[in-house]
Amino acid sequence: MLRPTTPEDTDALVELTAGTGFFKPLEVETLREVLDDYHGGDADLGHRAFLWEEAGRALGYVYHAPAAMTDRSWYLYWIAVAADQQGRGLGGRLLAFVEQDIRDNGGRLLLIETSSTPHYEPTRRFYLKHGYALAATVPDYYADGDGMVVFSKRLLPPAG
Repeated sequence: MLRPTTPEDTDALVELTAGTGFFKPLEVETLREVLDDYHGGDADLGHRAFLWEEAGRALGYVYHAPAAMTDRSWYLYWIAVAADQQGRGLGGRLLAFVEQDIRDNGGRLLLIETSSTPHYEPTRRFYLKHGYALAATVPDYYADGDGMVVFSKRLLPPAG
């Protein structure tokens, strides 16, 4: 079942994120801060956070928000699926939900950033499989040898 996150979900989402093996310790720490800010008022700024839960267990989640100073562009900041649930389609269902949620909120473009390291190759393949275009790369963005890869997908047709 997909539902909005609550402050009580934070510990489970941080644990889920750490357990994926994809996020660095600093990113996991940052997630806690992001969720605290979300529940502290960022939701009022249009940020959106949803959790997929079954039998009381968090299996995945998404966090997306409008991009400041743009015309209806959005960012997917977080998407994660529990390690033992990966490869079963939940990530695709979460991503499809995000896309529809953004459309429902008038969004036209979704941007997603990830790492260029070999460890993130499955992540990059996931976005390509779901119709995202490689929009940009920034070498050495996160660290030397760890560039940023930006994917984009148009969610609404161009105006006119």
